[in-house]
Amino acid sequence: MKNRSLTIFQPQQKLDPKVRVAFIGGGNMAKAIIAGLLKHGHDQQNILVCSPTQTTRNAIVDEFNVRVHHSNSAAVSFADVIIIAVKPFVVPLVCEEIQPLLSENNNANASNANTNNKLVISIAAGIKQQTISQKLNDASPVVCAMPNLPTAIGKGLTGMFTPVTTDKSYIQLADGLMNAVGDTVWLDDEQQMSTIVATAGSSPAYFFLFLEAMEKAAINQGLPKDTATKAVLQSAMGAISMAMSSQLDFASLRRQVTSPKGTTEQAILAFQHGDLDELVANAMDSAAERAKELSLG
Repeated sequence: MKNRSLTIFQPQQKLDPKVRVAFIGGGNMAKAIIAGLLKHGHDQQNILVCSPTQTTRNAIVDEFNVRVHHSNSAAVSFADVIIIAVKPFVVPLVCEEIQPLLSENNNANASNANTNNKLVISIAAGIKQQTISQKLNDASPVVCAMPNLPTAIGKGLTGMFTPVTTDKSYIQLADGLMNAVGDTVWLDDEQQMSTIVATAGSSPAYFFLFLEAMEKAAINQGLPKDTATKAVLQSAMGAISMAMSSQLDFASLRRQVTSPKGTTEQAILAFQHGDLDELVANAMDSAAERAKELSLG
């Protein structure tokens, strides 16, 4: 089967600002998605964050001026889409709490053929789609998503999975929502989600670490900190922009910059002597393995 991001979807229109989105959990990733939605023009009054902690609710209101509630049950009555954004070990408890409410909602709407069930999207790492569906007693269609932190500025990448039997309208709704905060890739095999975690979910931290190391080296070589920071950031942005606009692969782009016996070649040789490829592979393997360990299904 081909990647569904290429075979099912046409370019997305702007997400309907009237779609009501509820978050169960108000942590960093929930806030990143909220920020991305608002940047995309979503209506603040159509976003709800449910959290039992008053401090969290106050912080969400101060930062985003969206709706908040102390009870997860409010998400079911409010939303068209419910995003479960809690720690992995809390997901089963959340599902057990909202399942009766989802079933009750479905029963109440059973006579109306035009009324859809609520869509549930989980962004908890390692929790399998089937596990969530079973905990919800199949009361709602479920999509598992793994966004990364740049969703906060609309530059995210979200890996997504749902069974092929899920109605296309729900798939398009989930895709449209996450496209509001970046790009999406749909996986044919849920086992690939751990690789998405390693490749996209965790990777912004890899790049930040590399930028940090370059900045330190530049300062140690005598540049003022502000100059070092600007040089590193602008060079990284330029390299990424070139890569995104070029038809060449990464290796070809690297060779274009690397003159024989020049300064860049010496830096590349130092990276290669340190076995950068193996170091990166080990790091990504560690992230993927941890994602698998977090799986409760």
